[in-house]
Amino acid sequence: MEILPEDKKKARVVRRKASRYTMINGTLYKKSFLGPCLRCVGPLQANYVLREIHEGSCSMHSGPRSVVAKAIRTRYYWPTMHTNAQKLIRECNDCQVYRPILRNQQQNLTPIMSPWPFYKWGIDIAGPFPEGPSKVKFLIVAIDYFTKWIEAKPIATITGNQVKKFIWDNIICRFGLPGEIVSDNGKQFCDNLFKD
Repeated sequence: MEILPEDKKKARVVRRKASRYTMINGTLYKKSFLGPCLRCVGPLQANYVLREIHEGSCSMHSGPRSVVAKAIRTRYYWPTMHTNAQKLIRECNDCQVYRPILRNQQQNLTPIMSPWPFYKWGIDIAGPFPEGPSKVKFLIVAIDYFTKWIEAKPIATITGNQVKKFIWDNIICRFGLPGEIVSDNGKQFCDNLFKD
């Protein structure tokens, strides 16, 4: 065609991009840095090439980077290769059903150290559960960080007085005064009765 845009900046961009392509026997090819020229294909051919690589007779059902690398090795090119491959793989039912589940933690775990048994306790309230005998439907649970010893008590209502009574009866009277108590700062744990 050899017709450039009127704007000089746009013309310079077109010239720079055009230097990466060549016409051979009426077919457009993209010059490759290390290998042979890559044949440029349109959207329909690109979709067929991706499907053949991903789901065809020698289907790989691999990730988008592998599919694009295989398409380049088979000497095909189009500008939206990566986005098309990602879209195809998201639509592939087999890839979604049988993909591996990553078990990596999102963040590094931070260990919580306790110097000796029954020094540091974690406490929380679970519930409400279906109402049981004596109308209990909540559960106060305390866990020692060192030994993983659990103390639990079902209660009917959650108040600061109930939490104070639980700490006194189940932790202080049985194991001595703890050095630290870790909670989620719920209103029962921030109550003045509990703090005192």
